[in-house]
Amino acid sequence: MSLLFSVGYCIVSVFGMSLDESPADVKEWDYRPADGAVAERTPPAFSWRPCEGAESYVLQIGKGHGFKKLVYEKSDIPWPAHCPPVVLEPGAYVWRYAAVDAAGQSSPWSHVRRFQIPADAAALPQPEVADLLQRMPESHPRLFFRPEDIPCLKELAHGALHERWETLLAKADGLIDEPPDTTEPPKYPEGMVRKSGEWREIWWGNRRRMIAVVDAAATLAFVYRITDEVEYGDAARDLLLAFAAWDPNGATNYQYNDEAAMPALYMASRAYSWAYPVFSDEDRAVLVEVMRERGRQAFEHLHGHHHLWRPYSSHSNRAWHFLGELAIAFHGEIPEAGEWLDYAMTVFYTAYPVWGDADGGWHEGTGYWSSYIGRFMYWAYVARAAFGIDVFERSFFRRTGYYGMYVLPPGSETGGFGDQAARVTSARIAPLMATLAANARNPHWQWYAEANGAELPGGYIGFLYAARASGLEAEPPAALPSSACFQGNGLAVMNTNLLDGKENVQVLMKSSPFGRQSHGFNANNAFVLNIGGQRALCSSGRRDIHGSPHHTEWMWHSRSDNAILVNGQGQIKHSAAATGEIRLFDTSPTVDVAVGEAAASYENLERWTRRIVFLKPHVVLIHDLLDAPEPATFQWTLHAPGRFELGENAASWTGDAGRVSVRFLEPGELVLTQNDVYEPPPATWTGWDLGEWHLAADAQACAPHREFITLIEVDQEQVEADVERTMMGRAKVTMALPEGEAEVVLGKEGFKVRYGEFRKKY
Repeated sequence: MSLLFSVGYCIVSVFGMSLDESPADVKEWDYRPADGAVAERTPPAFSWRPCEGAESYVLQIGKGHGFKKLVYEKSDIPWPAHCPPVVLEPGAYVWRYAAVDAAGQSSPWSHVRRFQIPADAAALPQPEVADLLQRMPESHPRLFFRPEDIPCLKELAHGALHERWETLLAKADGLIDEPPDTTEPPKYPEGMVRKSGEWREIWWGNRRRMIAVVDAAATLAFVYRITDEVEYGDAARDLLLAFAAWDPNGATNYQYNDEAAMPALYMASRAYSWAYPVFSDEDRAVLVEVMRERGRQAFEHLHGHHHLWRPYSSHSNRAWHFLGELAIAFHGEIPEAGEWLDYAMTVFYTAYPVWGDADGGWHEGTGYWSSYIGRFMYWAYVARAAFGIDVFERSFFRRTGYYGMYVLPPGSETGGFGDQAARVTSARIAPLMATLAANARNPHWQWYAEANGAELPGGYIGFLYAARASGLEAEPPAALPSSACFQGNGLAVMNTNLLDGKENVQVLMKSSPFGRQSHGFNANNAFVLNIGGQRALCSSGRRDIHGSPHHTEWMWHSRSDNAILVNGQGQIKHSAAATGEIRLFDTSPTVDVAVGEAAASYENLERWTRRIVFLKPHVVLIHDLLDAPEPATFQWTLHAPGRFELGENAASWTGDAGRVSVRFLEPGELVLTQNDVYEPPPATWTGWDLGEWHLAADAQACAPHREFITLIEVDQEQVEADVERTMMGRAKVTMALPEGEAEVVLGKEGFKVRYGEFRKKY
């Protein structure tokens, strides 16, 4: 009998290794493809639980139900993830893996998992590193453009892109006249309180200082490469060498301040590759040493935290492709560059994007979607130039622009759920939409960019994007439904007008299978109501700094959302385990329906089904069904940018967006209270007066089961509404709307909607 003891993720025997194949938890990427999965691409991406004692892994793929007919075998895989470089034909397959230690001893094979490849699976094999290196230019430049692209870029600078070029040239001249401060950023003073205003000034200030230097170097290097004027190249060299004099283990160390460290990974790499001819051998040796250390820090953070198995760290989801740019620029000079490139490509092919799926949504919300996809577009252009890889072959990238378009129709001033999303506008995401349109060749996204008066970004990035763009005729999405559901990240978006946000009434409901983790922390089954592109019934609070008391104790708490508290308690805070699900979504020109389930988000609830029936354009009916394991009190919470007027089982709000009235048709005799107090408020150094008010409708009597039926009316006189309980206990709600009578029959397990010609049973 072998002796076993635990080491990390695996079980080690004195006679060899045994795999730990315990199920993945909610923070882990899981075994992929899962047993019985139907792959949407061929080959599928494979991932498995990492084994700390493993030096490498072996993957086998068999045709049919066994391994007598191997269609693919790969040994010496350095990561617990792999995407084969070959296309697998449609059919049934099995796969398994084994771990190998430093002595060459192998574990037994893993459990066998089955998967299917359908006939319509997209072909997306991952090229081997040797193939990538063969495609990549041996000489410089390597990032965004190749040596053979330079004549075309020069021609565009003096022709079609002359105006952009003159602006960029003026910026470069200004940087020569007034270069950025190159003194080394400071560390935090001893005793400084983390997350304080003073701490933030240094933390974010050091990021700005890093960007000022390395982005200026990249700008000058790009202008040098196009003009061949050494003055610009020398100025880029001086800035890069000044940056290289900073201690890479000091204030801009990756572990100390990753926001300051990350820009160095890719901006300095661009400057190096673009200005390569101006550097002496001594210069290159200095820069290689510094960038090797900075790359090592990023790689060790990513790999050391098992990013391929636990890929839900927000910052790491940009760090991997920043490391990829560094690996390309310094290949042949940094010994580990090939390993880092392989790692970055493996992340891309097996574990990215993590926050959405084929429908293009993004769990973290529009603020982080626009920020992270905007940065990812760097990688899209780099991968195309260096390797001929088109990321838009992925279904996510072919769909993701619709996420921005539906949540933020043109003219919208607020972006729904997620960190910073309340302040995201359609104008802000429009340059990204223009970039996505140019790459995906999507006329709807081009229309969106033009409708917001946006163009591609400025600077050298905008010049390079414009150089790759070609004429794309815009087409308004008039034939599309006005509403959509992004099932993968649990977001139902109900609009009355997709073409003009200023004429739109919008209801959003979130119930995410990703839970409440990362920047998508809002309560599941929460909703918001926007009128004319402005906030009306909203999520409350504003992030002063990530992880501050206001952020963690107010915004991460369910009481800050339009949700429900049980015995005064909210959902599990900021947790991947607090999951929800959009179980039903239906849309038509006159009626939208969304149903969410969020009981798993609570520790004291067995059911919370929220049904939203949007009778367009003015009436929203919300039905909440709650079951607790023992009698409990339930509080229905609501927030708005201004004070409510309270009535008997009713409240109303009037603001810049319009007027909203809320009637609680059931239960009766609710206790309604409101205040404008945050517990705790944003930090005093912000100086903010958010002006939001918080309403609670409290069903004070304890009960194991509770239903709320709530009628919300937008910009209209109060309609006649009546609730009648049928013999079967169903609630029949009749409403005399200006557009005609509506009837909604609500049962515990199903419901019916009748409104004009719309008649459906769910």
